[in-house]
Amino acid sequence: MKIKIKHIVLYTLILLILSGCNSQRNMQTEVKPKDKAPDSLKKLSSGIDELLGTLTNIEKLSLNMPLPQQVEEKFKPKTIDEQTGGQNNQGQGQQNNEQAQDGEGNGNSGQEHQQQQQIIPEPTKDEKLKILWDSMQHKLEEIHPQWNTFEVEGLKKGATKEAGNRFDESFNKMTIAVENKQVEHIYDNASQAIMNLKPFYDLYLDDMGGDISALKYAAYQSYARAIQGNIEGAIDVLNNVEENINKIRLKMTDEDKKPNIEKTSLAISGFKESLSENSRKLFMIKKDIIIDNLKSIED
Repeated sequence: MKIKIKHIVLYTLILLILSGCNSQRNMQTEVKPKDKAPDSLKKLSSGIDELLGTLTNIEKLSLNMPLPQQVEEKFKPKTIDEQTGGQNNQGQGQQNNEQAQDGEGNGNSGQEHQQQQQIIPEPTKDEKLKILWDSMQHKLEEIHPQWNTFEVEGLKKGATKEAGNRFDESFNKMTIAVENKQVEHIYDNASQAIMNLKPFYDLYLDDMGGDISALKYAAYQSYARAIQGNIEGAIDVLNNVEENINKIRLKMTDEDKKPNIEKTSLAISGFKESLSENSRKLFMIKKDIIIDNLKSIED
């Protein structure tokens, strides 16, 4: 009887130990961090996205299409008060105190106040275009150091030198196209640069950035081909995205964002259907819908 009790106790202890080990393994699995792309790579991608967004605004302005509201706000007429802020108010207060002490200068005070309320008119169309092109140059100056920062991290993660060279080549061509203000070449080379970031994103197993980059490439590259009259080439690019969409479906864990994947798929189909029309404005609208949907599913 005693031997049986000992056996029961021994079996119970073994079960408890095994159960504890399994619980510990489960806890370790739960707290394991996801393998996600670093901020340096995401900043590089978003910098190129922002540059292409500005290029879209340049096109819209050139084609007399309405600009986004936040861009229009920047071009609205302004007063000097809005630009100089509190410093003018402080200076005006000091001047008023001095005038109250000596009882002079009322006329000058009115003149100063009138100057502060002087209106800066809305820029002309050519001036707006210059402002937008200049902003693209400034953005390029920000993006190049970001690539230099991430390249070191990418090599440590296992990226090949060849992958870096491919991005460098397309990135440099994009930069030259911006300098020369060649819209079609900017779209072409910028989309190539985005696609050449995919191997870097793919180093991070839990990140969707690689497949999102492939879909951005498809949107921008098909648009670049369409506006140059290569409709067949544009269709070919859009026909090769289903695998990327399926991978995003598998990796997506945010239930609220899952409908946006289907919206992206439908937007790509809509772009393909629109290619039978000879309308640059229509192509631009369809391209922008895809890009907006992709931004909504990014991490």
